[in-house]
Amino acid sequence: MNISIEITGEILNYLNSKVESGLYKSRSEAIRDAIREMIRNDLEEQLRLKGISPKNIKKLRKEAAGEIIAKKYKKLS
Repeated sequence: MNISIEITGEILNYLNSKVESGLYKSRSEAIRDAIREMIRNDLEEQLRLKGISPKNIKKLRKEAAGEIIAKKYKKLS
């Protein structure tokens, strides 16, 4: 899906500088990355409000993955 937005002034200059520096291939790529960062921030805030530290997410993922693998291979034996 495509959308159109109007960006002017300092924001446009900032986006252009990111593209010109080679950090992004296009302004669209930079904007998509900014939106992803906004989503990450929102998710981290939701976790924080539930008492879950984003730093512990990797640990929780490893534990959950370990449990899933253990269950899978237990069923095979």
